[in-house]
Amino acid sequence: MASKSRKNRVKFKLTKELIFLLSAIVIIIVAAIVLNLPTNAAVQLEKYNKAIQTYNTTNSTSYNQLTADHVYKEISLNGLKNKKNSDKYTYVWYGVLTDGSYLEQLQTINTTAKEYEVKTVYLFFATYVDSADTDKRNSVAYRDELKAKEAKLNDKVNQDQDDFDMEIYPTLLVFKSGELIFNSQTYSESDNASEYGWKQYINKAFSYEKNSEIEE
Repeated sequence: MASKSRKNRVKFKLTKELIFLLSAIVIIIVAAIVLNLPTNAAVQLEKYNKAIQTYNTTNSTSYNQLTADHVYKEISLNGLKNKKNSDKYTYVWYGVLTDGSYLEQLQTINTTAKEYEVKTVYLFFATYVDSADTDKRNSVAYRDELKAKEAKLNDKVNQDQDDFDMEIYPTLLVFKSGELIFNSQTYSESDNASEYGWKQYINKAFSYEKNSEIEE
């Protein structure tokens, strides 16, 4: 006589339908995670605005934060070395996100760029020199490496402009066809420096874009 406690056992079967269902669930989960990850643009915007907010709080300033439609993109030294060869104007804002002047002019440059329909202004950070202490800056190795870095951007400089000095920042630069055609250091270090300010530098830099439109 069979035991009444004996239960019928059902073998588990992995069917095609079940595989499709599990695959769909995995895809939905992965998609949900990816869609909720911040984009690179969003991460950069947060970094810029956080830097502005921190500076404002620490120094009782009220520099404007950027919106998502800003014109800025970050670029490395090697990236800029290649980008500057474009036959279009390449605009560069050089400095660090802890510097008040650099942060203050972000919005002005952004607004001016849009007025002249310049789609991109590259942010080139002065990390190499800003992170170097006094002892390092006085070392032969540092000076040699700095000279090599500067040479990548000073291989062709307009006769009316100074060579780009990476130890001076913030600096506004404009390149075209491989040539450095505008360097704000040219004016800030001149005998008539008191006649200039960032408003003049920015207007002069973007006037190249305006003049090219007139020529066309």
